[in-house]
Amino acid sequence: MGTTSLSLGISGHTIALAAEASRAAQFASEQLAYYLAVITGKRFPIADGSSGTLRLCVDPGLSETPGAFAVAVEETGVTFTGQSDLALLHSVYWFLERKCGCRWLSDFEGGEVVPRMVDLTVPVGDDRCTPAMAHRAFTNFPDIDGRTVQMVDWMCKNRFNRFMVFANVEGAFEAYREILKPHLELRGMSVEMGHHSFKYWLPPGEFFAEHPEWFAEIDGERVTNGQVCTSSAEVAETMARRINAFLTQNPEIDMVGLWPNDGYGWCTCPECLALEEQGPSVVYTEHSRRTATYVAFVNRVAELVAAEHPDRRLSALAYVNYVDPPSIDLAPNVALCYAPFQRCFKHPLNAPEHCTRPNALYADLMDQWAARCPGGIYLFCYLMLIDMCSMPYDITPMLGPNFRWLAEHGCGGYVMEFVPEEWGLYGINAHMIAELSWDPDLDVEARVEEHYEHVYGPAAREMLGFRRAFIARFIEPGPCVYHYDLTYTTRATRDLLLPALEHLGRARALAAAADKRYSEAVERMQIGVSLLVRMGEWQRALQEASGASGDKRAVLSRRARETGEALVGWAAEHGDRNAIFAPRIEMIVSRAHEGLAG
Repeated sequence: MGTTSLSLGISGHTIALAAEASRAAQFASEQLAYYLAVITGKRFPIADGSSGTLRLCVDPGLSETPGAFAVAVEETGVTFTGQSDLALLHSVYWFLERKCGCRWLSDFEGGEVVPRMVDLTVPVGDDRCTPAMAHRAFTNFPDIDGRTVQMVDWMCKNRFNRFMVFANVEGAFEAYREILKPHLELRGMSVEMGHHSFKYWLPPGEFFAEHPEWFAEIDGERVTNGQVCTSSAEVAETMARRINAFLTQNPEIDMVGLWPNDGYGWCTCPECLALEEQGPSVVYTEHSRRTATYVAFVNRVAELVAAEHPDRRLSALAYVNYVDPPSIDLAPNVALCYAPFQRCFKHPLNAPEHCTRPNALYADLMDQWAARCPGGIYLFCYLMLIDMCSMPYDITPMLGPNFRWLAEHGCGGYVMEFVPEEWGLYGINAHMIAELSWDPDLDVEARVEEHYEHVYGPAAREMLGFRRAFIARFIEPGPCVYHYDLTYTTRATRDLLLPALEHLGRARALAAAADKRYSEAVERMQIGVSLLVRMGEWQRALQEASGASGDKRAVLSRRARETGEALVGWAAEHGDRNAIFAPRIEMIVSRAHEGLAG
């Protein structure tokens, strides 16, 4: 009877890598040697050439789909094959996770889990993995620092492939060059320069004094805090020249975003207004649509960039009052980043009829955009919930249907923002999205249960009980939830959440008797729920004040202010637990209090 498994817990295994392999491929072999040594306690030497029981190779012809990889386990060894250097590294991490028991948790949620098994054996078999979405990226929000380096390591282990440098943050590109670039290059990851970038490619501080006509005219005056004058041929030529120079100086960057500055502020000079018929945007009806104006401008710049850098791409943005589909195609060297900013987080993008947010409209608009984008379409993905003020809100039941629909409708991927301090609550979304990017038919519930086992250890069963009760009591009966609206928290009372809190209390007791990482993980959720209840108390106080008048309004306004100040103080006390982002909470409360009387 033949052997059905390979033993890696015995000595004598050698890792074989071609002598001419790239530095990224060498890194893949080093990572394999390192983790297998940690698991088994044995050495796994790396040798040049084809002899060895663990063979690594890059084969661009492996698949027509970029990023694919294969892992073939035989009785005598393992062959790792990647369509690219990064795909080879992904094959190693996939093998270590799926066959050897590693779990790639981030440092923000307790750190990776590497088992110890001196008798490690893996079953014989061939596996081939092909991504369903080619564009799998994060961007910095806002800074690039040591935590971003940790994030890149986590991204690669979870088979993300791109990083977008946030052009809208001053100094971000310089920080990328100094801090992040070596870590991305080591792994073979792609880099793009994106986000709201008009002011990056045409800085007002550099050009406004000499060329005010290049910037938006609003109420008859040229301004520095709006968009650019899209009817100006000089603006298109200047931006293209600066982008071409940037691409020449930074050959590792394969795409740059030509995205309007955040907000509105479009030019209203006669020439710009003549570029398209004026009328309300389909989602943002209080603003005139500007898609035709914007797409025509992008295409002019794209043509000039293609003449000098035919191998690079631009990305355009569909957002706010330029989310309306255009009547012309984007240039073939332009990918579209589609941003459904006002979407509901409770429902998938192809939402049911009872969803009160414009999800279904966004889904229809995306289909129309996809027909106009020969360069492909990807999503600006808001599913790391950075505007939810660090409060728990479980969207994992929605993720499967959401990503299945996206994959079926030609979405090529996504880019996401994240806040490190909130990873303890929202990191699970990134884990599930990472897997859905490869397998949209993933059983999300089963993966959530497995994830909880590794994050919460002996408290996992009670934490799953907490999750089910929280969804059943708070999320399912609650309203649609979206950006910046905190009124949904008015339902958050201890009485309503009591069944969930009982599970959480038992989980704390179980985790306290175990490893510190588990007790800290449960504590992060405890802090999040406490924040939710306090936020609900403050929101109810605000509503009472806004509905009153005269002396009663003054009294209730003072009470609301006191409740909000107590909330800010509590958040500051707990802001160092890797659970909440206290500065955002302080900003939200401060803005709300500006409108209070008394």
